[in-house]
Amino acid sequence: MTMSDKRPDRTTMEGMIWNANHVLDQALDPTTPGIPRGMIKNCKGVILLSMAEAGFIFSGTVGSGVIIGHNAEDDSWSPPSAVSVGGVGWGLVAGKEVKDVIICVMERGKVENLSAETQVKIGGQLSATIGPIGREAEASLNFNGTSGIRGTYAYTWSKGVFGGISMETAVLKVRPKENARFYGKKSVTSKEILDNTLTAPKDMGVEDLHYKLDLLSKGKALRLTLAQVEKKASMRNLADEAGALAKAVQTDVMIVNADEEAKKESV
Repeated sequence: MTMSDKRPDRTTMEGMIWNANHVLDQALDPTTPGIPRGMIKNCKGVILLSMAEAGFIFSGTVGSGVIIGHNAEDDSWSPPSAVSVGGVGWGLVAGKEVKDVIICVMERGKVENLSAETQVKIGGQLSATIGPIGREAEASLNFNGTSGIRGTYAYTWSKGVFGGISMETAVLKVRPKENARFYGKKSVTSKEILDNTLTAPKDMGVEDLHYKLDLLSKGKALRLTLAQVEKKASMRNLADEAGALAKAVQTDVMIVNADEEAKKESV
């Protein structure tokens, strides 16, 4: 792992935004086949997740991330809303590695389900299948048809390599308190965020998320420059600082030892 890939604390929005940018960096890497541009251009929302790693993680969950709404008509992206992921089993932790996940949600109704302050089960309310790969792989997809492509498609990376992950029992849940902390409000709903009625704090990496999603929607690749690598390191430090400060007030995070939990599951 290079210094630019070292993970920050991901219990706060700052850390989850850093990781979301890292996921997009992998999707934009010119050495990977990439995601069909039409998948991003026509989606109604994108979920960017970090799933499991050995060490200390959320109690009862194995991941965290953000969801970003997309208005395909004017090609605008909403600020991010914080989510946690649970129910996929501690067995993922045993491999001592992180799986980064991009989920493209192609139906507005599914995004609205995710904007509710309730949990959504993948495989139930949100059925995700492995998506096609290749930046120009659009011939087999009905992006230009009258009904458009429907469903939800997942892409995963582990150590920079495309791979698979079973998320059929995963549960996504909005983190309203973390959203309120990040946006500096007493309360804020995920719907307000995904409907693009809020402005995200400046210089927190949100603009980078939108820029990279736009690149993906155009079928482009990106190799990070030295300046971008240095900015990534700076944002990681910011995320770690935010995580240290937030621990005193977070009530939806409980620390457990993931290695020990993985051992329990294997018994």
